[in-house]
Amino acid sequence: MLIPAIYNPPVHAPGILCMNNQKQIALAHIMWAEDHDNEFPAQISTTNNGSKELIETGRASLEFQPLSGYLHNPKLLVCGADKTRHAAGDFTNLSDKNISYFINADTTTSNSPSHSILTGDRNLQADGRPVKPGLFLLTTNRDMNWTQEIHRRYGILAFADGHVERVKTNMLSSYIVNQPLATNRLCVP
Repeated sequence: MLIPAIYNPPVHAPGILCMNNQKQIALAHIMWAEDHDNEFPAQISTTNNGSKELIETGRASLEFQPLSGYLHNPKLLVCGADKTRHAAGDFTNLSDKNISYFINADTTTSNSPSHSILTGDRNLQADGRPVKPGLFLLTTNRDMNWTQEIHRRYGILAFADGHVERVKTNMLSSYIVNQPLATNRLCVP
């Protein structure tokens, strides 16, 4: 007699879903750039459907808004392991409370895209303190880690070339050091 096994998703399932979400977000950025002179939304004026003038608000939702035609589903902006965030029903009601990922406003398609961090889990820690929501200046000399709030002992990063990596807490600073720019502006939800 055969007894069907009860399916138990792997322990890392939320991390896999988070990687998929950020991969979709990175691909949406790349498709958007292909339609806008090879520039991401943060490099294009709001008069041309970008978000350049909105960066200083620090609101990640305003930076993700131009991608709505490419993402189609705001559920992709929420990590399954992020218990404090819930997906928006649609992009018109999108706020930072509906987003699990920071966005790097200074990432470009032309400046070392395989090393340029585009998005990542919002649970950043800088110099031993959690990063607060809003505009955060990320410099290559900061001691960066992940808090334990979303994924334990690691976080997910997406890069400007479309690839996504699972990054252990003790390795995050080495990814930051490899950024093409010494300072990056992150919009942290």
